[in-house]
Amino acid sequence: MFQSNLSLKNYKRIRTKYATQIEVGEFDPNGFMSDMKPFFDDRERKYLAYTSEKNEIDSRPKPNTKIIKVNNKIHAGMFNIVVDQAVNHFIGKPVKLDYDVSTQKRNLLQKMKDKFLGNQIDSPTTPEEFESFSQKVEDMRFNMLNTDTATYQGACGVAFRLIEPKQIADKEWELWASNIEPWRAEKYENGAIYIKEKYDPYMKKYYDELVLVTDKEITTYNQYVDSNISSISPAFKNMGAVVNPLNIIYLSEFKNNTNRYCDFEVAEEISDAIDRTLSDQQNEVEQFKLAYMLITGTSMNEKEAKSMMESLGIINLKDPNAKAEYVTKDLLKDFNEYHIDLLKKQFYTICKAIDFNDEVFKSNSSGEARKWQIITLEAKTNTKEQYFTEGLKECSDTVAAFMKQIDKVDLDTSKLIYTFTRSLPTDLSYLADSLPKLAPYVSKRTIQSQIPFVTDVDYENEMMDAESSQQYPDSEYGKLGGGDNDQTDTK
Repeated sequence: MFQSNLSLKNYKRIRTKYATQIEVGEFDPNGFMSDMKPFFDDRERKYLAYTSEKNEIDSRPKPNTKIIKVNNKIHAGMFNIVVDQAVNHFIGKPVKLDYDVSTQKRNLLQKMKDKFLGNQIDSPTTPEEFESFSQKVEDMRFNMLNTDTATYQGACGVAFRLIEPKQIADKEWELWASNIEPWRAEKYENGAIYIKEKYDPYMKKYYDELVLVTDKEITTYNQYVDSNISSISPAFKNMGAVVNPLNIIYLSEFKNNTNRYCDFEVAEEISDAIDRTLSDQQNEVEQFKLAYMLITGTSMNEKEAKSMMESLGIINLKDPNAKAEYVTKDLLKDFNEYHIDLLKKQFYTICKAIDFNDEVFKSNSSGEARKWQIITLEAKTNTKEQYFTEGLKECSDTVAAFMKQIDKVDLDTSKLIYTFTRSLPTDLSYLADSLPKLAPYVSKRTIQSQIPFVTDVDYENEMMDAESSQQYPDSEYGKLGGGDNDQTDTK
């Protein structure tokens, strides 16, 4: 929930403060942890709310009454829905990595001229450096990390990926990639900070290792966690600095938006209201077994009633006119359903998420109508995709710097292309009906580019030519057994 010390203004001032400290070489790790603690705690709180490990409903107090009351604490999981929906939409399928070879391609007029003159032009090819880069990315399992990165991005508002150079036993260098929890890292233009928990086998204590990375050097600070040893200081201690072998800040940031708001930041109170409403409704259902008992026509004190119920489970009324019955509450089914549906609709609207139980998705609506229903989700994921691409570019710069420093291979990362594929079903019957109608107005190539599963129009046309045998000159086609061959029957 919102707190005054979590304001955007305060966060921006803290960022300015420590970016300046890094610039002048006066970074204070203890002050950093103290100032960032409310924001780190808030990021962790959001992630625990997303995973349903800890939610606002969990701290709901028990009713202050002697009467036995049910006190359910049900979490509806709305945060999971909105985050996972966006993650699966824009990164549910692996991100495709490619290299821009457009400078090697020839335009249409050049191709027609080459065909007329019989020139043999080699097809565009990716450089060997790119193949080496792709292999390193594959070895670090980027696509496996991407899903968790996108989840942190949506649930906490920001995610971090560490691509750390490690020197193994035989003095060779390797790159290790891992996601750092958003509540244990922060990045600035001139430096980055991340914290890892480690174990000291000699002291038999856990300690936090805080690392400050700039493009020049790497400085490490240690602090023991929950230590009761008086000789150990609870503050971070400078363990020294080493030269940065990559000359680059190798912690990459994946923002969710400019201000690092999470997907459900503006609708937390509505989700909490849904949790309380569901819990209250479940309380009412379970409360039937603990309903009040009404006894008329006689008097009975607490001691007598308790004695009868505990010994026999039967109430024995001596007065023949006496009567005992349960008093229960009527459940307002229609009102409860309306109230829950209203809260959920508001939640989906504010979070720009989609309720796939909506009538539009249950009916036989056209693909175009359904597309308009998800336009808000598409707009949100487009923004997430842009920031995610920036994070991947930072990762690529780190890998390229490693290749340049260690492998002596230089790769132009500006030509790397990241392709995201939406994981929603396509109405192919709608496309098959509508695209041919555009033929009088646009080129065949433009129409082909609108087909989702056609990733390379040039390749598709070449395959169509091959299938129709149009790539063979007439003089050569006869040699393949056509009507112009010279073979004669012999008896």
